[in-house]
Amino acid sequence: MPNEDSKPSPSSPIEILLVDDHPQVRKLLCEMIKTYDDLCIVGEAVNGEEAVLLASKLKPAAVVMDVHLPVLNGVPATTFIKMHNPFIAVIGLTAGGPQEDERAMIIAGAAVVINKSNVLNALRPAILNSVEHVKNPEHMPTGIF
Repeated sequence: MPNEDSKPSPSSPIEILLVDDHPQVRKLLCEMIKTYDDLCIVGEAVNGEEAVLLASKLKPAAVVMDVHLPVLNGVPATTFIKMHNPFIAVIGLTAGGPQEDERAMIIAGAAVVINKSNVLNALRPAILNSVEHVKNPEHMPTGIF
């Protein structure tokens, strides 16, 4: 279960489920996330169906999810995750038309959508802010970075 404290500490990093169907993208995101002491990958999924099942089982604080996935797209996967686990923050990742993706993901329950071209600068702040937003919803607007 995610740590209830509002500030992560080195002994209690934010637990993340990473969802992307491209192995190279998952590997790069994992390597990037592992460089932060306050973030920790607890699971990986290659499609939306796996994401829903793992989110229910692992109950991470955040799910970093590609919007375009096989088997079950990121939008309905986000809907299912948020319906069953409203305190999990979902961060959408997109490489394409951000406005359509953003709108659909935000409606589905994502806290934010990040364009993959900006992931190096935006992912960590998005995770930290989104997890905080789930705990204190009045403190963060939703949107795209």
